[in-house]
Amino acid sequence: MTLNKGQKICIGISLYLILKPVCSSLFLGGSLAPLVIGIAALLLLYFGVRHSNTVIAVLLMLVACACLPDNIRNLGFNRYLIYLLEGIADMLCAVVLAFQPDVRKHCKLSN
Repeated sequence: MTLNKGQKICIGISLYLILKPVCSSLFLGGSLAPLVIGIAALLLLYFGVRHSNTVIAVLLMLVACACLPDNIRNLGFNRYLIYLLEGIADMLCAVVLAFQPDVRKHCKLSN
């Protein structure tokens, strides 16, 4: 089975969403609860569920924007620098999910 370009991008972003809480848990002592969200995103985006890209993009952007002021305010601490970089990566992923033409096409294929 060959994957289309939009599906490959979706899988890459989903793998990021899965690896992010695992790394955070290992290095920073975070929770693994967001792992469930990453697995759900992987399933939704892999199968191209209609509008899943938009919903996941909005959720990513909301969380990143909600945490951004605190991460900037406490930038002197190494932990917050990592969180700031993570938030920027989340925002980039959200933009790709929402606006990249191949991803949009892939998430409109299913009914």
